[in-house]
Amino acid sequence: RVLPEQQTRQALSALWRYNFAPDVGAFRRLHKPGRWYAMPGEAGLLMCTWPKGDQMRVQTGFDFYFNECMTGFEYQAAGHMIWEGMTQEGLAVTRAVHDRYHPSRRNPWNEVECGDHYARAMASYGVFLAACGFEHDAPAGALAFAPRLGAEDFRAPFTTAEGWGSYAQKVAAGSLKATLSPKWGVVKLKQLTLTLPAGAAGKRVRVTQGGRSVAAKGSMADGRITVLLASERTVRVGENLIVTVA
Repeated sequence: RVLPEQQTRQALSALWRYNFAPDVGAFRRLHKPGRWYAMPGEAGLLMCTWPKGDQMRVQTGFDFYFNECMTGFEYQAAGHMIWEGMTQEGLAVTRAVHDRYHPSRRNPWNEVECGDHYARAMASYGVFLAACGFEHDAPAGALAFAPRLGAEDFRAPFTTAEGWGSYAQKVAAGSLKATLSPKWGVVKLKQLTLTLPAGAAGKRVRVTQGGRSVAAKGSMADGRITVLLASERTVRVGENLIVTVA
């Protein structure tokens, strides 16, 4: 963590309360300058509002960014909300962008903000990482997953420094089974940290690679278990690494 937890969450909660508009039309009727990235009847996270008064109206120049909905900033805020446990709010902001760029309305491959095909809209990938709770430290050989959605039966792609693949986890009868499946390149792994969903325990850890047992031990902290392998493993395509926490 870089910024204080309490103040960070207060700021994100204020963005949700004062800046997210299910219909931006009413705000734009009062604050007309600026570009219409969200039209009346559409939802969006406004760049800036004045809930205690609108005496700071801006009429000219690039300062009128304040009443616009730029997708890159919306995605960044949405991803941050999800990381901080505001999953529903973050998904609502993301869905607003999705709906604005539904094919029936606009080009879904060009989420305009500041300009056409503007790179900042790629911050959407940060929302995906937040939803997966994905962390990667290549030099340390560390991976972590903490799915915010469907943790009991979850699957998603992941990327590392030297490869990519899919991650899946299932929770049943108090046990968590996690599977790393490389699809291209290699995944170098020394430790894997998992967040245990409700009902899962962390008493015994078993690791296999390509069906063969791998020496490892687990340590619990704050509802997360870190599985530390006896030595760094290079996981290749076809050699699924499976961790069972029972």
